[in-house]
Amino acid sequence: MASSCHIAQVGAAMAIGMAMMTASADANPVLLFEPATGRVLYAEEPDRLWYPASVTKLMTVYLTFDAVKVGRLAWDDDVPLSDHARAQPATRIGLRAGIKLNVEQAVRGLILRSANDFAVALAERVGGTEEAFVRAMNDTAKRLGMTRTVFRNPHGLPDEEQVTTARDLATLTTALFRDFPDRAEVFSTPTVRIHKGTFYSQNDLLRTLEGADGMKTGFTCASGYNVVASATRDGHRLVAIVLGEYNRQRRSARATELIDAGFAHLLTDPALRAAVVVPAAAPIKLRHASASATVTPQPFVPVTLRSLPLAPVEAGPPGNVGRELRTRTCRGYSGFTKPEPEHDPEDEHDHPATSSIAKPKPATGKITHAHSVDRTHRAKPTAAVVRKSVARKPPKVPAAPSVEVDAHQGTASVMHPLTGDKPYMFGN
Repeated sequence: MASSCHIAQVGAAMAIGMAMMTASADANPVLLFEPATGRVLYAEEPDRLWYPASVTKLMTVYLTFDAVKVGRLAWDDDVPLSDHARAQPATRIGLRAGIKLNVEQAVRGLILRSANDFAVALAERVGGTEEAFVRAMNDTAKRLGMTRTVFRNPHGLPDEEQVTTARDLATLTTALFRDFPDRAEVFSTPTVRIHKGTFYSQNDLLRTLEGADGMKTGFTCASGYNVVASATRDGHRLVAIVLGEYNRQRRSARATELIDAGFAHLLTDPALRAAVVVPAAAPIKLRHASASATVTPQPFVPVTLRSLPLAPVEAGPPGNVGRELRTRTCRGYSGFTKPEPEHDPEDEHDHPATSSIAKPKPATGKITHAHSVDRTHRAKPTAAVVRKSVARKPPKVPAAPSVEVDAHQGTASVMHPLTGDKPYMFGN
């Protein structure tokens, strides 16, 4: 007779395997793999071209780690913030001109807050110029075996020529863990404090997924919601790559389902593995969807990343989900025709501001709140205008984040508490 533990394992495995889905026939790329062995547990459209958005920064970090490893940089070396770097659109940290920044601060800000200003600053510091750094990005991609990736900038802001695939991102992720194992904690750090500003990771999975330890999220209207998500349990690390989801919640949920099912496959009794299949993505009603089909979840059939069959090169354009996103930023817009932020303001309401923009102290000597230039947190008027003709009950609004001002530097940072987490401390 099977033990109660054995029965519970069977029940859990079968619960995973019973899922069914109705999905667009034009699936977005998904890949689940084990970087230590190169085993791919599951893949959908692994070679389909896609816009990487801020996942691009994984290559920026790789080149920075390499420069430190070979001695061309040190962690405490200064990283100048040029006018060009500070002019990058959101997301950014937004340090005032003249405040010093070092390599470690720049890397942590780049990963945690997806700072575009720090990405350009690191590119200029490591490569001499942004253009030379981008050339090094492409040369490194070829050396690592990223056969279908093209970089045009170090941050992932929209560029029609900047493309990648789930397979290539798996190759880059594997290289990061293999070549810089002592730097892995950078991706798992949930919070960092830089010059009186506390910044929190945009990676929701660090707060919700068991064993989560990185790596990077990304968003533009064209790319949709991307993530390279890593988790470690009982000495095993799995990485899920999900590209082109339609909102932040679906992105996190899909990565979580894949990783949970992957660990169930790896760690259960071998006799039960056949019952563990990849969970189906939740159905979604798309405004511009092609014909849909009912798809049965497939069982895990592990192969190596190198032996995974390579799909033919696509003749058409990369995947673009901009028309499907129901956000104010992207509604009716498929990308590349107007400036856009690299994050969705409507999905940032429960996260800290994406920048701490410095303002000089007023001539009166009094310290006032600095206004953020990001669309995420617009400046609010100091007094409301009351119309006597209409008496209305004011709507309930979330409490505004407190603002901590550095009287010595003249900087302001929007602060959100994070109970139980001690941030990395930087500053003067």
